[in-house]
Amino acid sequence: MGVKKQKCENWQVGDTFALKLAEVDRYLILILYECPYETSCDIRCKFRAKITKDEQLPKNQEKIEALEFIKVQYKHFYTRYLPLNAYENYEEGVIRQKDRKFYPDEFNYLYYYLFEVLLLKRSNIYKELIYLGNFDINLPIDDYRSVDGDDKLFFLKELKDELYKCYNEYNLRKSSIYEKDSIIEIKKNALVRVNAEIVKPTKEELWEMYGPIIKKEKKKKRDTLTKVKFDD
Repeated sequence: MGVKKQKCENWQVGDTFALKLAEVDRYLILILYECPYETSCDIRCKFRAKITKDEQLPKNQEKIEALEFIKVQYKHFYTRYLPLNAYENYEEGVIRQKDRKFYPDEFNYLYYYLFEVLLLKRSNIYKELIYLGNFDINLPIDDYRSVDGDDKLFFLKELKDELYKCYNEYNLRKSSIYEKDSIIEIKKNALVRVNAEIVKPTKEELWEMYGPIIKKEKKKKRDTLTKVKFDD
């Protein structure tokens, strides 16, 4: 790994790294899609990942493009229009996303590929990262992007194990979500969630129901405030 990439502060969108999965003689390929940024308590960045078929390390864009992206989580197709927040109703959610295209699989699942990584300033895994170069890699056609910021979060030190687990669960379909009973149950729960949003009261209806109570409580609080007199 080049010296200039040994610190996450020097990473740029498109920077591509490899991590060795020693136990299976394969590599994880990490492609940076959002540079590191600081939150109030940590540093984070966003990747998508691919996996090699063997121990051969891809060293150019063509070979990286040919690799399979790793799916990191899923959601049911029926829940795609769920509102962004508590102030949006289901119809508004549908309108907001009316021009989006979705690509569910035969089980009606949508898949996330983008994930967030919590970076630690001191971690041995930095030494394991092999810098391959900066590439503009095409996204998977069924890449589902959430609009409510629920990207999967991994700790950098656990990244290898977690990504390989996701690969087995979703890419190789070893997860229980592909079992007949689970498929039925997940569909049922998705419909329950959607129906609950469709019949959810509007903002106006909520205020009509709870507004008088809120106003009464605010007035009660004001009336019970004690004035404090400070001595000169």
